[in-house]
Amino acid sequence: MKINKLVLTSLFAATLGFAQAAEVKQADSLDELLNLVKNAERAQSRENTQRIQRFQNDRNQQQRLLNEAKAELAQLEVRSEELKQQYDTNEQQLGEFTERLRIKLGNLGEAIGVVRQVAADAAATIDTSIVSAEFPGRQKVLTELAGRKEIPTIAELRSLWVELQTEMNEQGRISTFDKEMIDLNGQTVTKPITRIGSFNLIADGEYVVFNKNTKNVEALPKQPKEPSGIMGVVANYASANGGFALFPVDPTMGGIVEREKDRESWFERLEEHAGYVGWAILVVLGIGAIIAIERFLVLSATGSKMRKQAKSSTPGNNPLGRIMSVYLANKDDSFENLELKLDEAVLKELPQLETRISIIKIFAAVSPLMGLLGTVTGMIETFQNITLYGAGDPSVMAGGISSALMTTVLGIVAAIPLILMHAFVSAKSKSMVHMLEEQSSGLIAQHVEGK
Repeated sequence: MKINKLVLTSLFAATLGFAQAAEVKQADSLDELLNLVKNAERAQSRENTQRIQRFQNDRNQQQRLLNEAKAELAQLEVRSEELKQQYDTNEQQLGEFTERLRIKLGNLGEAIGVVRQVAADAAATIDTSIVSAEFPGRQKVLTELAGRKEIPTIAELRSLWVELQTEMNEQGRISTFDKEMIDLNGQTVTKPITRIGSFNLIADGEYVVFNKNTKNVEALPKQPKEPSGIMGVVANYASANGGFALFPVDPTMGGIVEREKDRESWFERLEEHAGYVGWAILVVLGIGAIIAIERFLVLSATGSKMRKQAKSSTPGNNPLGRIMSVYLANKDDSFENLELKLDEAVLKELPQLETRISIIKIFAAVSPLMGLLGTVTGMIETFQNITLYGAGDPSVMAGGISSALMTTVLGIVAAIPLILMHAFVSAKSKSMVHMLEEQSSGLIAQHVEGK
């Protein structure tokens, strides 16, 4: 019904269109006009018929496609249900087969687990072993074996045994081989390298390390210095032609030797961590030492002159000689007057004998206080850094505290020799003062006896 209405509407519109076209075109007669209208109606009717036919064909085609899609959907739903049932069945069968496999394997399953664990442990050990510097790539087979879920074959088990046995044998063997290594300039050079079991590598009489990350042999920026003379022992071992030779091994498989590159010498610590306070302490130590040496030399020379003067009756240019000059100039005076003159002469000589000695004592007392000042300021700075950046890395905090304590060490190092030098110089000065007082008392006694 809807299609018929559509057709009638189209025909009516076409008739009006042709009628208007006929009105536009001038007809010569009524018959001619009638023929034009009829021809137009017939043409429009044919076109409408074709359109209707095309619409019906399209509708039939779409209906056919819809029917086919519905049929395919129904088939797929049936197939989906079949696959779901098959999946459930397979899951059930898989569980049954797995249980049957577990029962049949028995203790073999535990053995396979042990093999995988041993392979994984061996791969990790061999990967970081110094032996791998000479025999690289051995861990690949073990890594694959550790990651497999299938039962290992006889060949794979034999490979595991071979690698384990090789590692054990090489741990007790000393071997020399040529290998590329990275020197201190970052260049790759080929050198003969001696492997001491699984403990250390040496080249050119020095320790080298096996980088466990890059798998390269690398030269050390610093060689170990502790214990004393260790590098001499290594050099002697490297130059030995045969027989037995002493060699210091690293029980951590190169870990201690590798950490030596981060160890700072005392001079490096002083340069890096002393700061202004530390250098000030060293300046105080230097000045105090210079004063102590100067006082020691002057007092030694003066003491030598005084000892010579004690054996001579002729006054010389020294403290004891000047005391004797005062005695000779006033020997005719009374006892009391002579005693006062000699005491005055002794008192005049004391400043020359005791000058600057107290400065050494002051420097010895100030040095630890300066060290404590540097430590306190360093600790304050360390805790400020912890407040700002956190304390996630304990080594950072330990390094800061170590740096802060450096000034305390310097203060004590400066104080101990200064105290000893002060005691030594002070004792020497006191002995000379005692000598002057003794000689002065002797001159007075001689004067009394002469009277």
